[in-house]
Amino acid sequence: MSSDDWYRNKDWNESIEENFYSKLKRARSQRDQYLVIQALTLTDKHPKVSLRLVDEYFESRKEKYDDVRALLAKSNAFIALGDLEGCLATYKKVLQREREFPNHQTGVYLDYPYLVAMQRIEHEFVGALDVLDEHIDRLTFPLDYFKWHASKALINNDGAEAKKALDSAKVKRSGFRFHQDVGLVGKEHEKAIKQLCKIST
Repeated sequence: MSSDDWYRNKDWNESIEENFYSKLKRARSQRDQYLVIQALTLTDKHPKVSLRLVDEYFESRKEKYDDVRALLAKSNAFIALGDLEGCLATYKKVLQREREFPNHQTGVYLDYPYLVAMQRIEHEFVGALDVLDEHIDRLTFPLDYFKWHASKALINNDGAEAKKALDSAKVKRSGFRFHQDVGLVGKEHEKAIKQLCKIST
């Protein structure tokens, strides 16, 4: 394990936890950041540990600089646990924090409406559409455009929006000179694409 891997553990057990906290005690200026990075790294395999680390971050943080990333870790952990309501509530906190600190931007403005649309959470439809309209000028990558149009299409059952989403899914080059494969629509969106195909016909 390299010297900076102690706060990027992909697994978790008693000995790893003991080593992590022994190093964390000696960390002073970057303690908050180390907690958040570790929480983010564990969201998929150990979501409950991730949530505990996030709680510890908010209880002990010295600054608010890492709040957005901590909330992202929390929302990802809720998704891993299948807690959609917890995830949505946390997404809303991320969006509020972004409004307060515009320099700390994430992809939640797309993730929130996309989750609402894919899961057909009807009581969130109006809020999801408002978020999409509020942030339309932030769209950059083909995946951004896909999620934006797909969310609109699935919520409103809109064939025109579905076709725009499907067009974005067909893009194979990002248009960025040195990162042609960044921000493309991957296989994890096949379920959405199938639904969009039904709407667009």
